[in-house]
Amino acid sequence: MAMSQINVIKATPVARKIAADLAMDLSSVKGTGEHGRITKIDLLRIKTQVLTASVPLPVLTAPIPMETSEILETSKVWTTAQAILVREVDATELVALQKYLGTKFASQGGFAPDSNDLLAFIVAHALRQFPAMNVRYNGEGIEPRTAVNVALAVDTPRGLVEIMIPEADTLGVRELGTMVRDLVEQGQNPSAELNGTFTLINLGMFNVDVFVPALNLPALAVLGVGRIVPKPVVKGTEIAICPMLTLCLVIDPRIDSATAARFLQYISELITEPQFLFFTKR
Repeated sequence: MAMSQINVIKATPVARKIAADLAMDLSSVKGTGEHGRITKIDLLRIKTQVLTASVPLPVLTAPIPMETSEILETSKVWTTAQAILVREVDATELVALQKYLGTKFASQGGFAPDSNDLLAFIVAHALRQFPAMNVRYNGEGIEPRTAVNVALAVDTPRGLVEIMIPEADTLGVRELGTMVRDLVEQGQNPSAELNGTFTLINLGMFNVDVFVPALNLPALAVLGVGRIVPKPVVKGTEIAICPMLTLCLVIDPRIDSATAARFLQYISELITEPQFLFFTKR
């Protein structure tokens, strides 16, 4: 292969080393990394098609060097393990805010925001405050992301569809909700084309109380949301009936559990007192 042809192939240094060891032709490999970049995972995923009879299968647990200082060092062992953090939240103020905004936007000829709009708005704000949660796995380690791209699962006539909200932290509730509705109406699903950093799945509309979503790499975190259910809650010395919401945050073990716990706590606080979102600069 000519040198000019090699230079046009986008691949990580680690992927190039593995390809060289396996006598693999990178020109036939489709990269799934950023901008079509070929990563170690791409090569391991198609190993049965590209390995020659004389080359042994690489051991996944073998040490692989990190390729840039921008990627945080992680365990070299491929794992499907995950941690689950669960928290029940009082959604009284969230429900009240949804009703208030629905009335306000309707009077202006707009739409009534649903719980998905508000939750996506809250998650996007929280990700901006917790950059350690706004990350992806690129095949070699944790890669911090600058843009807050939130994937949102939306119920449509075609079933549950995941759409991507690019730079969701820069949008207001109305802008975010309008974008979601436009994407659903157009039947587009750009989530596979953009580098999402976090996924929100709400199954409350199906009367699901608690939902523990599956983690799907390269995303390292996903939030599952159940329905809002009236429950007796102790407040001070009294018992009140409050609309309660259960959140399940699923994280890859590469994410620090304490950071994830603080992130979930912050989201819970914003659900409990969502009015504070509108006093922050966006």
